[in-house]
Amino acid sequence: MNFFDYMYCRLYWWNTKMIKEKKTPTFYSIVGLSVFQSFGIIPIMDICGISIGNSTYINAVLSISHFYLVLGIIVLIVDLIYYNKKKRKKLYTTFANLTVDKKKKLDILCLSYILIIIVSNILLSNYMRFRYEG
Repeated sequence: MNFFDYMYCRLYWWNTKMIKEKKTPTFYSIVGLSVFQSFGIIPIMDICGISIGNSTYINAVLSISHFYLVLGIIVLIVDLIYYNKKKRKKLYTTFANLTVDKKKKLDILCLSYILIIIVSNILLSNYMRFRYEG
């Protein structure tokens, strides 16, 4: 089970057990995963913008907030296709068979990933804003 598959299963578990969502826990899990994946891509784009420097193209792309929305929609569509019914059944079985120790290690990894992308997005976005402001 790879990292994002585990994160999907953990989001599904959260939606069904903690929030007790009955109608669309699968969709909410895929949306949550897509958001985390999109937020993981944005710092990479910011670093590319920092590396390239005062490129007019990079300035134009980074100043368009709709670009990030399109990126998120693309990631969501890919995840909806990837996590089809057959794939989800296989993942649920694999997730149920994981040991408690393995789940704890992967939970720490997931929380670390979320924390790192939040902090890096804040830091890099502020840096890019101050750099290109004036």
